[in-house]
Amino acid sequence: MVKLPSIGVALLTLVASSMAVPAPQSLSGTALELESRDLINNCGDSDFINQTSGGSPFVSDCLQIAANIAGGGSWAVALLTHRQLVQYGTCAFGVQGGFWLGVTNYKVGNADIIDLINDSVSRFQWNGRVGAKGSMPCRSDPTQVTTPNGPAATNPFETRFQLKHPTSTWTSHIDV
Repeated sequence: MVKLPSIGVALLTLVASSMAVPAPQSLSGTALELESRDLINNCGDSDFINQTSGGSPFVSDCLQIAANIAGGGSWAVALLTHRQLVQYGTCAFGVQGGFWLGVTNYKVGNADIIDLINDSVSRFQWNGRVGAKGSMPCRSDPTQVTTPNGPAATNPFETRFQLKHPTSTWTSHIDV
């Protein structure tokens, strides 16, 4: 004779295993606790150009992007084309890389975006708005490429960024 509670457990197991949601690796404390993820830093020091105007995004929206991605994240971005990585309200953050023989893509981490937003705000905010662009070296795939003079240093890939209003035009090639 089969007990009713064991049928319920079997059905619950079947339903749970059919869902495409990964199970957590481990639970510490209560099920409501969140695991902290690392800040990922794939880029080096940046240069900045002030682009703040009356049409720039609100500082509060840009800071909300930083808060939203603080839990972790990394983006692998294809070469040459502009790519908007994140957006909240009036604020969008995008990147563009050039071409380097042997490189397939480059990486931008959440810590890179957070740092660029915070630095842009501290340097350029005006009347509650901020806009900036600049460039920085970012890690590439593969992380080491060969140049005509032999192996290049790790992370040789120059990446351009822009912090702007999502409805305004992305700067072509984000000239810096």
